[in-house]
Amino acid sequence: MGGHERYRLLDELRGVAAVAVLVFHIGTRGGGPMLLPNGFLAVDFFFMLSGFVIAEAYEARLQSGMTFGGFAARRLVRMAPVAMLGALAGGAYLVARAFAAPARSDPLFEVVGANLLNLLILPKLWQGRATGWELFPANGPLWSLFFEIAINLIWAAFLAGRSTRLLCLLVAVSAGFLVSLGLHFGTLHIGWEAVSLAGGAARVGFGFGIGLLLHRVRAGIPLMGHSSAVMALATLVYFLILPLPLLGWQLLIVLVCMPAVLLVAIAAGQEKVLPGGALLGRLSYPLYGTHVPLLALTAGALKYAGGVAGNHWTVLLLVPFLLAAAWAVLVWFDEPARVWLARFIPIRTDSRAFVPAPRSVRRLQRAGAAQRVMRRQLLRN
Repeated sequence: MGGHERYRLLDELRGVAAVAVLVFHIGTRGGGPMLLPNGFLAVDFFFMLSGFVIAEAYEARLQSGMTFGGFAARRLVRMAPVAMLGALAGGAYLVARAFAAPARSDPLFEVVGANLLNLLILPKLWQGRATGWELFPANGPLWSLFFEIAINLIWAAFLAGRSTRLLCLLVAVSAGFLVSLGLHFGTLHIGWEAVSLAGGAARVGFGFGIGLLLHRVRAGIPLMGHSSAVMALATLVYFLILPLPLLGWQLLIVLVCMPAVLLVAIAAGQEKVLPGGALLGRLSYPLYGTHVPLLALTAGALKYAGGVAGNHWTVLLLVPFLLAAAWAVLVWFDEPARVWLARFIPIRTDSRAFVPAPRSVRRLQRAGAAQRVMRRQLLRN
């Protein structure tokens, strides 16, 4: 059984986490009810999932010759198309708002400057009149993708294949850093503003590190069945929906409960719980990367047309629309873009010298087959 099939439950959990972030933002940005007061902690679960999945997909390959450049190119091909599309959509909205409602917007030159940085998945580090210290006003969730890309590159350059003891030390340091910053800010809803930039580093350091550690010990985790898979999914939702937006509860969820959920999910990884769970997992990234600008546009239009008040339940009707939009982004933009970009990544990305072989038909056929395999891996990872 391939790695993708062994851990298909992780795809379902990733999809559920993406929907949780969407519902959270409907409450904070879209004028809807606050159903998931701790929904922002789904980002920490994303980081944990990422650490495990990236180690599963790339650690052995990095140790057997894949270059840092080859790894970086693959990760950018995987993440950049959706991130840049979301930044373009959100940036267009901010420019339109700067003209339509200048009193509720940053100055136009600041909007354009921030948009250009966000398009390159780089943060805005100044305080805006309307956007405050937000790192990615063009598309808020890009803050976590910025840290995700950074930790991916740091891991590949310095940590892949290093000792488990070192990983434990880094996780412990990140946990202490996270607790300290949580106490300072009074919440773990940090990392998305310039004033709490260090919080993003602590969150991704701990979450990604936990995923790496669980990958190291995966061989010793006993297999679990369907009931355990159901328990993992239900427990994750329970943690996010319980109306206790307190720092102590947030720390308990992130430092203890979510690692335990991921451990059980790995043990029951071959199980399927949700009908359509595999599709939901595929939609998770385009949904996460585009829902905020689409939510701003649609919720704003609804408020203008019908005067939808805050906490209005009808805003939740946007959920199926945004899921459909994520499917369209996946099928018509993201996957074709990744296949096209993959053409520019050399098949041979290890550190050994490469001497071209004679141009026989058989060798050309093998090269074409290898290229197709690589493209399938890019779409999966």
